[in-house]
Amino acid sequence: MPLRPDMEPGEFLDILRRRKWVIVFSVLLIHIGSVVYCVLAPDMYRSTMKLLVIPPAVSEGMVQSTVNIGASDRLKMLEQDILSRSRLMGVINDLGLFKEESRKMSSDAVVDKVRKRIELDIPKKNTFILSFEHENPEVAMRVTSRLGSFFVEENIRSREATARDTSKFLEDEVQETRKRLEAQEEKLKQYKFHFGGELPQQEQANLNRLQRLQDQIKDNRDATARLADRKVFLEAQISNIERNTLGRDNQDPWETLGSGDQSSPNYLRSELALRKKNLAELSKKYTPLYPAVVQARWEVEQLEGKIAAMRQAARSAGEKSARGAANPSTPKSTPDLEPPNGDTGEMRRLREQVAAIDLEVVALKRESANAVQTMDQIQRKVERLPQREQEMIALSRDYDNLKRSYEELLKKKLESQVSQKLEEKQKGEQFQVLEPANLPTRPFKPDRPMVLGLALLASLVIGVGGAFGHEMLDPTLRGSKEFRSFFDIPILACLPVIRDDRLNRRLAVRRAEVVGGLVSILGAYLVFLVINGQKVQSILQSIRQSLGVGN
Repeated sequence: MPLRPDMEPGEFLDILRRRKWVIVFSVLLIHIGSVVYCVLAPDMYRSTMKLLVIPPAVSEGMVQSTVNIGASDRLKMLEQDILSRSRLMGVINDLGLFKEESRKMSSDAVVDKVRKRIELDIPKKNTFILSFEHENPEVAMRVTSRLGSFFVEENIRSREATARDTSKFLEDEVQETRKRLEAQEEKLKQYKFHFGGELPQQEQANLNRLQRLQDQIKDNRDATARLADRKVFLEAQISNIERNTLGRDNQDPWETLGSGDQSSPNYLRSELALRKKNLAELSKKYTPLYPAVVQARWEVEQLEGKIAAMRQAARSAGEKSARGAANPSTPKSTPDLEPPNGDTGEMRRLREQVAAIDLEVVALKRESANAVQTMDQIQRKVERLPQREQEMIALSRDYDNLKRSYEELLKKKLESQVSQKLEEKQKGEQFQVLEPANLPTRPFKPDRPMVLGLALLASLVIGVGGAFGHEMLDPTLRGSKEFRSFFDIPILACLPVIRDDRLNRRLAVRRAEVVGGLVSILGAYLVFLVINGQKVQSILQSIRQSLGVGN
């Protein structure tokens, strides 16, 4: 009968009474199925171990560890390593796990089975829980203990290996960088040696050397000028001696004065020539009113006046001498006008001085020429300074970068060595067993009370739902009320159900089928309970313990 929206509660109860066998069979089958599952399903025991992450014993501010992977990330890495096929096969062989299964299954399937039973939970930042499930509680405890020791040992080994590998890597990098630095240093050294005198840092030295060479050339020029004047003076003395030798009568009386003192004509003429030359040079540089020019002009005038006075005095003395020669009674009063002795030795000495002056002038000119040539070389070096500066900048930049990189790597290497010692002494971050693997006393699964409770609830839902489903699929109308709900036709009469032999036989067959089905199901259920009686008793005992009910 299709359901109506205006059905009363009694009608729903009638439906449940009519479909009672659907409900009974649903509840019975699901209950029996849950019991069979609880009996046949193997008990799985879970052993757990809690491990604590201990921070480094030495502060990070004192020693910087090279193992900077977080605890959670490191746990994931360790989990992948510990759950690897080779590691799990070692555990399976050592503890004899799944001997029967290994005969029928491949090693990879056995490893996958073990891997699925391992669970790693990280509820907090500094702790994590490792668990393993097995049918035997002792085996579960041993496997959990073995896996926990793997985590502790592998953490120590991996941290030491990471610190050692980091230190080795930095050592190799330091050696390689040192070789590159030495090669760059040698390259810079060869460059400085090859282009010595053209380097930027030698610019001031080159300029100072140019200035010294210029001063040297100037000094040589001045010395050459002085030697030339000296040579003129000596040649004048030589000419004077030669004229004295040829005859003194034709000379000016002032010219016959001694030539060895500062009042001799040659000396005064030479001094006057030097003063005039000095005045000419000063006049080229300064104005006539410049003090040095005025002083030089005054000195020239004074010297000219002195020469004129001495010339006049010599002439007067000559006239007196001439008158004395005319008058024999007058004694000689000018003995200085007598020709000096040793004119030949004097000329030889003067000529030697002139020859020495010539040699010195040649030496000065040669020195000046060498200085000019050196200045040209230095000037070319100075002109190449910008190019050398750019090349030096490139070489120095590469050298400084390599040196800075080498110093940083050396510092990191020393830090990594300290970190390696820290890990080798197990002073870094470690795993410690906070709670060792326990020996489970109750099975972790299946949870039989929950399975039976959920099966009962599911059977009721399925039975009631099936009953209403069958009722909705049955098109039979029962009673006038249901007929009026679907047809707007007046009802003239209602006929009761006529129970004849045919109907009675059909009802008897249905009843027999239902009873036979129930007896068969209950019989099979009882046989199953008898066969697994010991297991059923242990299951009932565990259910009573879990529910807190006494024996």
